[in-house]
Amino acid sequence: MKLLVFEYICGGGMADQALPDSLAAEARLMLQALIDQLKDLDTIQLLIPLDKRCNLVVLPANADIIWIDEQSPKNYLSDLIAQADAVWPLAPESQGLLADIAQQVLDQNKQLLLSSPTTVKLCSDKLATYNTLIAEQIPCVETLALNQNSPNQFPVSVLKPMDGLGCEGSIVVDNPQQFQQLKSELTHYIVQPYIAGQAVSLSCLFKQGQGWLLTCNQQHIQLKQQQFHLSACMVNVPNRYPEFYQNLIDKIAKALPELWGYIGIDLIETVEQGPLLLEINPRLTTSFVGIYPATGINVAEQVIQLLTNTPQIKPTQQHIVTVDIHGN
Repeated sequence: MKLLVFEYICGGGMADQALPDSLAAEARLMLQALIDQLKDLDTIQLLIPLDKRCNLVVLPANADIIWIDEQSPKNYLSDLIAQADAVWPLAPESQGLLADIAQQVLDQNKQLLLSSPTTVKLCSDKLATYNTLIAEQIPCVETLALNQNSPNQFPVSVLKPMDGLGCEGSIVVDNPQQFQQLKSELTHYIVQPYIAGQAVSLSCLFKQGQGWLLTCNQQHIQLKQQQFHLSACMVNVPNRYPEFYQNLIDKIAKALPELWGYIGIDLIETVEQGPLLLEINPRLTTSFVGIYPATGINVAEQVIQLLTNTPQIKPTQQHIVTVDIHGN
């Protein structure tokens, strides 16, 4: 199977723009980990577009590499999809980007190693995700649309872009005057209460209404100048709520039956209310980088396995691995 691995930032999606250092570093980590897990699978021939500025990625000798720069044709991705049997996209959900790439793949009748475009689009909308999950009685952090009529109802509010990536664009507000000002300036934002607790994520696999937990992870998030910043994550930490989390995954799988492949779920573990869901990431997340060294599970191999069967999640080791985003 010829597999096109398209990581948007490293793969030329921003070839005509400056590469943001932090996003490029995180993207390179995920792309490198994915390539390292795919390169030894006998049935896979890799096709990888790569921005010429991202030359620190270690590439397998047998991969087909297409170097991309600002002179490359704008439709290079469509041409590469046509050459592939299957496509594994890695891209931000914001502005419909990941959903659009997924739709391009399906439009060319190629195998998509991702959730359906409709589900990707739903997960990219934090308010729509909240409304879908809360209807299924899944415990979530309260999420409201931010608009001119929004009351300042939380002691401390967290404002986030409706389709933002991770901590991107988040603003923590504890001043009523600033809240009034921001709600008149910001568009397409949501508001959530600031909740104290441990930020965690679940790395999972999903297929046709079923879900499997790979690892629990702790996120190191810092608050600087009213904004959240993810600096690192500890992968494969002890699961404090094993029964609760498996039940949660089962409920999510039923609520979103077209979730497919690797999925990251962000939550906050609170003292009073227990774990509350924040968002669902329908793509590889930073925690993916640490799963293989922590557990010995080749997640990419298990995703390929999903095409024909159910995954065989059998850890061969148990370590906690810290993925330092800005230290790599």
